[in-house]
Amino acid sequence: MIITMVKELDQKSEVLILSLFENDNLKHYSFELDKEISELIKKNIFSLKFGEIYGTKVKDWSYRKVIVLGLGKKEELTLEKVRRVMGKLIKCVKGLKAESVCTNVAEEILLIKSFKLNDLGKAVGEGLLLAEYEFAKYLSKEKLDKKKIINNVSLILNREVSEDFVQGLKIGRIIAEATNFAKDLVNEPASICTPVYVEKIAQKVADDNKKVKIRILNYEELKKEGLNSFLGVSKGSPIAARLIFLEYNNGAGEKAAIIGKGITFDSGGYNLKMTGYIEDMKSDMAGAAAVLAIIKLAAELNLKRDILGVIPLCENMIGGSAQKPGDIVKAYNGKTVEIRNTDAEGRLILADALAYTEAKYKPSSMIDLATLTGACVIALGYYASGIMGKDEGLIKNLVEAGEKSGDRVWELPFYEDYQDAMDGTISDLRNTSGKGKGYEGGAINGGVFLSKFVVKAKWAHIDIAGPAFVIEESDYLQKGGTGAGVRLLSYYFMGD
Repeated sequence: MIITMVKELDQKSEVLILSLFENDNLKHYSFELDKEISELIKKNIFSLKFGEIYGTKVKDWSYRKVIVLGLGKKEELTLEKVRRVMGKLIKCVKGLKAESVCTNVAEEILLIKSFKLNDLGKAVGEGLLLAEYEFAKYLSKEKLDKKKIINNVSLILNREVSEDFVQGLKIGRIIAEATNFAKDLVNEPASICTPVYVEKIAQKVADDNKKVKIRILNYEELKKEGLNSFLGVSKGSPIAARLIFLEYNNGAGEKAAIIGKGITFDSGGYNLKMTGYIEDMKSDMAGAAAVLAIIKLAAELNLKRDILGVIPLCENMIGGSAQKPGDIVKAYNGKTVEIRNTDAEGRLILADALAYTEAKYKPSSMIDLATLTGACVIALGYYASGIMGKDEGLIKNLVEAGEKSGDRVWELPFYEDYQDAMDGTISDLRNTSGKGKGYEGGAINGGVFLSKFVVKAKWAHIDIAGPAFVIEESDYLQKGGTGAGVRLLSYYFMGD
């Protein structure tokens, strides 16, 4: 998609989308159109509430379709709503099967709102590129031929275009493309996106960026190092586990580690997942996809940071050698864990990854991203990830980054009362709670378990189980993988 800035209506575009706040008019574009819209509003046929859409034709204009898009009340417009508006715009164009569009959305917003130009540019770029995404790799040629690719978006900006807006637009594009990169990985079938496949993608990310170094621990090395909590999960699969480290070094400050859960398919093991839940378990590596995307983005934006990406990869399958409920494993840090449920496996691979990363790389902070618990989906639905940990400063910064990026997190309590929920009786720990009926506070208990494997580093656990893979599309996100965590950490590392 080419995004260009124009100072007047681009008559070469197939579609024109004019946005309008409530109580404003379109006279500076067309008296005829303004009169038509005013009459519709008076008759309560159309309103300019946020997201309302009306399509028409205008005499002497060459556009196939002219669309008026409501922006709602001026004082209620946010940068997240800007992303949503751009998403609605792309949806309109796709619905018309058009290849080009001209719009005044950015200009209209600039006239009214005092957003920083860089921030507005980012939101516009993100909204356009995120909404344009489609996972069409496995469609037949017949179906592909029926689709239209949006080649050009012309943004009307009557004033001199600020370099800040243009730079923001570029950054927004890179953030969206990194998010779409993660979506591709999550949407791939598990038969394709195996640990071997993800390893190849990680190697390519390193090969393409000189500032990124890669290190991969294979099965034999993991066994020698004693990462038995991790290896236990992989025992039922013929594909060996691997632990990938991607080092991006471009700063003089403290090193931050980001750890992404990489279960490329989660059957649940012998605690087998039910029909209705198992079908989308290719998405259980969404945390790993986000970590890969962030390292790729950091290199492309030349971020002045030192970031370590950590990706534990394996499948959780059933087989003659698979881990059984009741087994006890010794983790890398020496703690023993009783396996009460083979479907509580993400915490087992992350536990070893956290402990090993802290011991060997000594990062000042660690952030893990994981589709960890269905309990977090029950608590927060699909619109926010759960976050918890013991460093309030780190959590506060991540919450703020979530609000700015639209990739939101909500802090869950981590009181002292919760901290013994995962204690074992015949082992140091168990992988499900032994308190109450065992399922109360499930998302928090998952975080409590992980906290036992972090010693000194500032640490935050982000449960992306809800927003990582959705069953209903929104204004700028599609069904399936969403790239949850990518925009969140982009904004966090950019310091925005």
